[in-house]
Amino acid sequence: MKKLTIITMLCLTTLIAYSQSKLNSMTPAKWEADLNYLNKKIQKEFNSFVPGIKEAFNKEVEALQPRLSTLRNYEVAAEIMRLLSTLKDGHTELNIGHRSVGFHRVPLSLYILDGDFYVLAAHERYKHLIGGKVTAIGSTPISEAFTRLKQNMPHDNDMEFLHAGPGYIILTELLNYLKLTQEHLKSDFTIRQTDGKEAQVRFTGLDAEAYSKGPWMDYRTLHSLETPMYLSRRNTWYWNIYLPENKIMYFNFSRVNNQKGEQSVRSFTKKLFAEIDEQRPEKLVIDLRLNNGGNYHLSKPIVAGIKERPWLNQTGKVLAITGRRTFSAASTMCIFLKQETNAQLIGEVGRTHPNWADNNEYMTLPNSGFLIEYTTRIKVHWPERPDYDRVPVDIEVLPTFEAYSKGIDPVMDYILKH
Repeated sequence: MKKLTIITMLCLTTLIAYSQSKLNSMTPAKWEADLNYLNKKIQKEFNSFVPGIKEAFNKEVEALQPRLSTLRNYEVAAEIMRLLSTLKDGHTELNIGHRSVGFHRVPLSLYILDGDFYVLAAHERYKHLIGGKVTAIGSTPISEAFTRLKQNMPHDNDMEFLHAGPGYIILTELLNYLKLTQEHLKSDFTIRQTDGKEAQVRFTGLDAEAYSKGPWMDYRTLHSLETPMYLSRRNTWYWNIYLPENKIMYFNFSRVNNQKGEQSVRSFTKKLFAEIDEQRPEKLVIDLRLNNGGNYHLSKPIVAGIKERPWLNQTGKVLAITGRRTFSAASTMCIFLKQETNAQLIGEVGRTHPNWADNNEYMTLPNSGFLIEYTTRIKVHWPERPDYDRVPVDIEVLPTFEAYSKGIDPVMDYILKH
């Protein structure tokens, strides 16, 4: 196993080095060719309900091309992010985590709670910052920095900013592009620590491998908090447990796809409803907080299973939990539940427009190797709600730092008490 791990790390290091070498060889002419390739794909294959959006994208590309000789590679990458955000589609974006982009990261893991960027994990040498909140980047207050950042973030609605913003705002090259820092590999963060004192820390950005490797320390470990149930089996896409004391069947559904090496979603669904029929729970809880999509057709047997059981398909008996990560096929499943059953949605709203993307494809830019996802087919899933940019919840329960710091899952806490 140790030998395999070493080989894997060597392969990853080689891939990163190769990608960096490829990026370093980029010239204005190669960038122009990549932009032309991107624009051709968008004009021919991208789909949107917004009139004139592709024409506007074409003008943006034309305006960028004369500037290519004045931009550094990471600035071109950031410009491509900005270009794609003008298409106003949360499914269409540059994969900033792909090795080809080569962005560096501040060794923190942030999360937005109560409107603040909290440090919930950090490399071990910075563990004293865990539990604090970022108040400024350079000389710019965090609220203004976040506003600038949004221009580079494709989104269906503003929940995308809450979900993805913490991952974007630690990218050192992006911070420099946004004129929040003086150097592209160094970033100054002001963090208000748990004792109320502010620490100004200069971080050197790490490549993806070093960032991932850590070693990491997180808030829950630091404070000996129990992991919430919904996070207890992160590597399993669909699982359930019966809670006899509360007479609740809990079903965690984190990906609307068949998981390799596991039973299919359809087979799992049959077993789930057989257990539901045996236990006759008072509530069925479907947890979609970690679900960022897949093939929404695979969710239909679950919806059908609820409809086929009048004793279960009643208001207050079926609750689907959504959150800022809930996206795409998971949100479409929520629409099916709202349209065809008496299920209620609880938690935070998801980040998907209900009448938008129906299929996505990937392109790889020929010279830089950048990986880009884009929408090729659109569909109105909820014609009764043409003005909605999200699937609303029936019961809003928001995450808070207070609940997090006590190891409480506020949504399940609410469900168990009502």
